[in-house]
Amino acid sequence: MTINRVLKDDNLLQYTEKEFIEDMKILVAIDSFKGSVTSPELNTSVAQALLSVDKQLVIETRAIADGGEGSLATLSQTVAGRWHQVKTIDLLRRPIKVAYYRHAKQAFIESASIIGIDKITPNSVTYAQATSYGLGLAVKDAIQKGATQIEIMLGGTGTSDGGKGFLESLNYDFMTGRSYLDTLASPVTLLGLTDVTNPYHGPQGFAAVFGPQKGGSLSQIEETDQIASNFAKKVFYQTTIDLQTIPGSGAAGGLGGAIVLLGGTLTSGFSRIAELLNLDNSLQSCDLVITGEGCLDTQSGKVPVAIARMAKKYQVPTIALCGSVKIETGLAAEDFLAVFSIQQQPISLEAAIDKTTTLSNIKILAANLMLLIAQFNK
Repeated sequence: MTINRVLKDDNLLQYTEKEFIEDMKILVAIDSFKGSVTSPELNTSVAQALLSVDKQLVIETRAIADGGEGSLATLSQTVAGRWHQVKTIDLLRRPIKVAYYRHAKQAFIESASIIGIDKITPNSVTYAQATSYGLGLAVKDAIQKGATQIEIMLGGTGTSDGGKGFLESLNYDFMTGRSYLDTLASPVTLLGLTDVTNPYHGPQGFAAVFGPQKGGSLSQIEETDQIASNFAKKVFYQTTIDLQTIPGSGAAGGLGGAIVLLGGTLTSGFSRIAELLNLDNSLQSCDLVITGEGCLDTQSGKVPVAIARMAKKYQVPTIALCGSVKIETGLAAEDFLAVFSIQQQPISLEAAIDKTTTLSNIKILAANLMLLIAQFNK
């Protein structure tokens, strides 16, 4: 069988002329369904379903993430290293003990594990109190234990403090632009992993866009944005760093901008994770990719879309299995061979995200999908 055509705006988009051979190799790399099932669990269920139809298949599963919550667990499955415990405080200044991951001189820290929105019930009170200070304490711990490159995964935070708590914990002085990092005998590199491109303030800034989901009232959000604007102006006057022109400075409640002020850089979370996992090699050697996530929509930076575009470089078609699909067929065809929702019947959101239901539904869909492919592979 040859998969070589997909309808795209009434034109035929040419895929590969590669034929599915008897020992077809399928790469299964599904992002977690947030609040429901992890990436490894989804991958395993789909692999089992595919093999139940055709035991001759060669299946490779790759846990995948985008630099948000769950990224460290994904990374630790592939990248050799060890966990380090650190005592710090969460976003409401409550004492907590968390772990970050070390590989050689690199330290990987998941901000959501320390200041994650899942640690609170967002409301106007938590919005006003939430601080990123504890994340800075974890960074300082990693440096003191010998790390010279700190990679911070910025997804899933519950703070909107413009990164000021983080800066404070690392002794940043915006009058001089100097911080704790400048007192070290050896240089330390900071890298922020995010696929958010929002500026620091304004209509697309961290307060206006992400403030509501973090519990902010309209008046609080307006005040936060004004404070962020004033802060950015002062920083520019003192250091000539213009946060507003740096894509991603508004990530994680302004933590993206804080990292830049400390001399760090921002990079795509998915691209960096994919690089660390050596995903390119897996894509080059497979015949079909099966990916997915909880909700596929038009939001930029989605993992399935990024995987599909990587696969297209090697003329490998991609199928997405998702909890819900909120993208038009024409748009989906630009990147995917096909996109499916795993739901078997009308169902409430609460029931749909039940772990047992999700795993059952995705196994049924994957098995039926393989049966269809097998009919064309005779």
